[in-house]
Amino acid sequence: MLNKKSEANLEIAKLCLEKEDENFFSAGVSRAYYAIFQAAKYLLEKNCFDYKKFKRNEPRARAQRDYAHGSISIALAHFLRINGFNSQDDLRFIDEIYITFNRLYNWRLKGDYEKIVISKKNLKDAIELAEIFINELKKYN
Repeated sequence: MLNKKSEANLEIAKLCLEKEDENFFSAGVSRAYYAIFQAAKYLLEKNCFDYKKFKRNEPRARAQRDYAHGSISIALAHFLRINGFNSQDDLRFIDEIYITFNRLYNWRLKGDYEKIVISKKNLKDAIELAEIFINELKKYN
């Protein structure tokens, strides 16, 4: 695992999977999202990535709150590119960052703020995506 916050969030997501209640599934999806968010943020911080400078200079990130969903995914992709991660596998992973971040973020929003039901399958998928994402980030750590 990249850091304790990420590890704790993923573990809580897995515990929510054990419950047979859609409220726990919603909570679990939220925790799976925060597991990848914290892993990405940790990787940037550990590598002394100047997030504030990046955000000032990146129009897509500038309009967002500090450490917001979109700005972290943009910063992570930028970090990987400027540090020479440009093989086909790296570029594929960078593209997947947006897909995974957005999918889990949207499930989190639905589970937290809408009356939509998050299914057990959604939570299983979210945990699987989070585990893949975090394992990929370990390669860049």
